[in-house]
Order: sequence, then structure tokens, then C-alpha cells
Amino acid sequence: MQLKQNHTAFQKEISERGIEYLIHFTPTINLLSIFEQNKLFSRALLEQNDIDDTLLDFIEFLDSIRYDDKHYINLSISSPNYFLFNRFRERTQEKHHINWCVLKINPKYIFQKDTLFSVTNAASSIAKNVYKISGDIEKFKKLFENELSLKIGVVQRGNLKLKYPTDVQAEVLVKNEIAIADIMQVCFKDEADLAKGKAALIDYNTSNFVIDSTLFTNSRI
Repeated sequence: MQLKQNHTAFQKEISERGIEYLIHFTPTINLLSIFEQNKLFSRALLEQNDIDDTLLDFIEFLDSIRYDDKHYINLSISSPNYFLFNRFRERTQEKHHINWCVLKINPKYIFQKDTLFSVTNAASSIAKNVYKISGDIEKFKKLFENELSLKIGVVQRGNLKLKYPTDVQAEVLVKNEIAIADIMQVCFKDEADLAKGKAALIDYNTSNFVIDSTLFTNSRI
């Protein structure tokens, strides 16, 4: 992993804020592909390598609200982007073979050389044209501003814990791939989903598969 030149400044900020992990959600049916490849790939690499990924079957409808460059994996900090997560789950609620899991990912990807930051949804005009998207330390700190002027209005931190960005839709954009060794936990909503997840990956080590129902709600606690 190539690091940003001032990666120690990022490490200090991560430590002081108590950021323990980044977040990525995916249908559990995609876990087999992730474990087989030993990596979580960007959409561009999935398409390029013709890797079976069920999410590609219905992701088109949300392309307009994701970052334009398919070479980046969209991550959140400390909790999921519940607006987007809810829309994905609503879209698939009639597809009974699709359950969802949330991946907790090592926060070191924050200071990987090519990682970018967006204070809000990276595909929005405000992110691209007003606040801009970049990979510098000042942009990362901007994610935690006391006040942001966004499309929905002025968003204030209030009593939000330090580990959460001001806008729940803030994004960390990681280029190309994430090693499976850096997936700290694979989290499920309940015992039933956990059992299904483990059964689907019976030939792999699932010792880091856990239940964390808090990641499936709209609350940042």
C-alpha cells in the first residue's frame, strides 16, 4: 500500500477522533465473490475482469447518485450512509434471496495515496462544484466541519461524536481494491442473516462474521 506523503497527519486525526473503521455495505450473495478473489474490487475492476457480482444486476438505477469514476469504492466513516443503504434495501425487498451485510474496513485506507474525500454524496453538484473532491488532509478535516451548506440546507454537527462526519453521506473513495485481510468484520442484522452468511461461506474462515444491528438503523450512536 502506497501512503500519502503526510500520512502521519491523517493517522493523528484518525486517532484523535476515535475512528475505528470505514464502512461498505453489500448483498451477502456477493461475499462469495469477495472471498474467492480475496479482495473487494471497484465496479470498474469487476466489469473489466467479468467477475460475477449480483449487485451489478440492479446498480444501474443508482448510478446517478454515486461517484462518476467506477474505479473508486465508496466507503463511509464509522456508520453507513443510511439514505443510500435504505434505498438499496427497499429496491431489493421483494428479492428474497438478497440479504445485506455491512463490512467494517481498516481505516488505514484513509491515508492510502490515491484515496479521495467528499464532504457529502460524491456525485452531487455541491460535492463536485462547491466543496470539491480531493485527497488532502484539509479536505478530510472538512468532513467534520461544524457546519456545512448542502442541498438539503445547513447541516450542523451539534452533539455528534467526533468519529462521525458532519453529513452522513460524506464519502471516502478508495481506488480499485481493498484486501480481504483488511475487512475487520462482516456484520449482519440478526441471527438468521448471520446463519445464512456463514452457510454460504462454509468453505472459508467466517470467524469475523458478527451481528451488529446498530449498523442497520438510521442512528449514529
